[in-house]
Amino acid sequence: MNPTMGLQLLMAGYAAAVLTVTIAARFVWLFALTPLGNLLRGGEQPPSRRQVTLLGWAGMRGVVSMAAAYAIPPEVPERDRAMLLFLTFTTVIGTLLIQGTTFPALIRRLRVSSDQEEYEDRLAAAAAQQTALEEGLAELDRLLAGRDEPDEIEKQVIDQLREKAWRRSMSAWERLGGGSGQDGAETPSALYRRLRREMLQAERRVFVRLRDERHIEDEVLRDLMAQLDLEEAMLER
Repeated sequence: MNPTMGLQLLMAGYAAAVLTVTIAARFVWLFALTPLGNLLRGGEQPPSRRQVTLLGWAGMRGVVSMAAAYAIPPEVPERDRAMLLFLTFTTVIGTLLIQGTTFPALIRRLRVSSDQEEYEDRLAAAAAQQTALEEGLAELDRLLAGRDEPDEIEKQVIDQLREKAWRRSMSAWERLGGGSGQDGAETPSALYRRLRREMLQAERRVFVRLRDERHIEDEVLRDLMAQLDLEEAMLER
């Protein structure tokens, strides 16, 4: 091995060692200081180990590190100065390439999310929807006040409106529990959506069969399918 190649391998070893120590050191002090931070936070929700891991992997270096390296006093020997600049540059590039390119994948892998914020958003949405639905039902009562007794068809329409309002309210509150009932049981709204989707599939099969038997045209089939697709899209929402 010639001296030049040996020097290059030595420099590469130094760069890899500094990069490894830089990444590892951030994890060490983050996990070491997290318990102390939890005490200082009081009653606030402490970060999870997944969140701390994500924060540690986010420790990328950039222009600040390079600026600090270039600010080395001129009294430092040129050889040492060149070594420090080289190690700083390789650390910056290494963290940007390794951590920067893998950061999105790590987020997906750890499934990190702000559970408390999501819960508060769902709670606010459920409360707002409940208030709006109550106002909607009150408006329905005002519209029906003073009218004659509804006939059977009108009564069915009114019952459907009230049932739909109840179902929307139930769905909003169920989302606070992630869409499942106690002990993982299926909630009424989830049961309704699942059964209605199965019914829609059965209706699609009938429409296709009627088209194949030449009872309806392709254009009629497309219109009927579009109506079912719209209802299924509303179920997904």
